[in-house]
Amino acid sequence: MLKPDRNAYPSMTDEERKQFQLALAEEAAAKEDNIAAAKMMAPKVVEACEEAVAIVQKLREAREAAGVSLAELAVRTGILKSALSRLENSKAPNPTLAYLQRYASAIGSQIVIALEPRTDKPDI
Repeated sequence: MLKPDRNAYPSMTDEERKQFQLALAEEAAAKEDNIAAAKMMAPKVVEACEEAVAIVQKLREAREAAGVSLAELAVRTGILKSALSRLENSKAPNPTLAYLQRYASAIGSQIVIALEPRTDKPDI
């Protein structure tokens, strides 16, 4: 096992150590609240992933209907074929809007964004 290089990091002053220990104590005190908040947000994160997967699935279906292979799409978009494949097969894609627009444009489509009132109770 390698020994840590004690010279790589300067020693803390008493004040820095006190601030660090205070920060650790605050983090520990907030642990239960952080866990509760994460549990509340988990369904929303899953829902957002499902929406992204649905959008990417529509793009894939349009690509296939247009008869465009991933290799051809890579040439048209300038995006690596492997990256396009990962996007299409990901369970939690997180592409940028510009990325999706390049994809859609390359298959003769466009991304249309609509802002609509929420039907459920907003969190804010």
